Amino acid sequence: MDKEQLYRYFEGTASPEEGQQVRQWMEAADEHRQEFFRERRLFDALLMAADEEPVGERSSWPWRIGSALLKVVAVALLTLAIQQLYSVYVPSEPERQTVITVPGGQRTHVTLPDGTGVWLNARSELRYSTSYNKEHREVHLQGEGFFEVAKEAARPFVVHTQAFSVEATGTRFNVEAYPGLSDFETALLEGGVKVSALQAPDKELHLQPGQRAYWEDGQLKVARLEHLEDYRWREGLICFRNETFEGILRQFRKSFGIRIRIHNDEVRKYTYTGKFRQADGVDYALRVLQRDIRFRYEKNDETETIDIY
Repeated sequence: MDKEQLYRYFEGTASPEEGQQVRQWMEAADEHRQEFFRERRLFDALLMAADEEPVGERSSWPWRIGSALLKVVAVALLTLAIQQLYSVYVPSEPERQTVITVPGGQRTHVTLPDGTGVWLNARSELRYSTSYNKEHREVHLQGEGFFEVAKEAARPFVVHTQAFSVEATGTRFNVEAYPGLSDFETALLEGGVKVSALQAPDKELHLQPGQRAYWEDGQLKVARLEHLEDYRWREGLICFRNETFEGILRQFRKSFGIRIRIHNDEVRKYTYTGKFRQADGVDYALRVLQRDIRFRYEKNDETETIDIY
């Protein structure tokens, strides 16, 4: 923006067209707005220094020196006051959010600004702001993530979910918190974490390696971590060990985002041990299950539902 036009705008002598140009330029970008207020502060300070010097006997050099000093002080004080005023009333730049989303049937790996590695499972979302790694290390998770946290005791790493928070300094752990599903679980493989419910932050659980925290009957509980294969989803595997048919279908819903309805009660009595590759899809997995469990199914791609008969 031309400085002369900008100063005519400050003086109130700019034409309506020039005024509109200044306003459009200022609103076009944050750096324009910052430059506008910086020049305005300078303009207001120069106004104070532009007073005419007195004449007559007071125009002797000692008075002129004192007058100049007073003007310098006045300009400095005015500039400081204006800066404080603008810092109060000019809105700061809003924090931007980095959002990573993973479609159904896929997974991804990301590295955060502090070096923390994160695996994200299918249908998951991770968000963190531009202030991450400056004062705080906080992320927001929907879905499932496996975290390998860069060690830094002074700034704990916090994962926020819809109803819980998990805090760690440097460790390896898994968090599952899919929206629409009641399951919540934090499994600790290495280090230490603190788990708390957002509605009751004073009630905390401190996990040791080999433990998992989960939500059941309205409270957080701790259990031993028995099957590490449950966390091989990072390799693209969906693993089951003596899992009920309904439990298998819940895993398919989590991985593929498809709704499955059971109309054949006979299938509920079966359990299954095995593994599927996530990339093979839900149709392949169901056909494999049909080798051991008698059922048929109908899939509706439009409504994203599968009916088991």
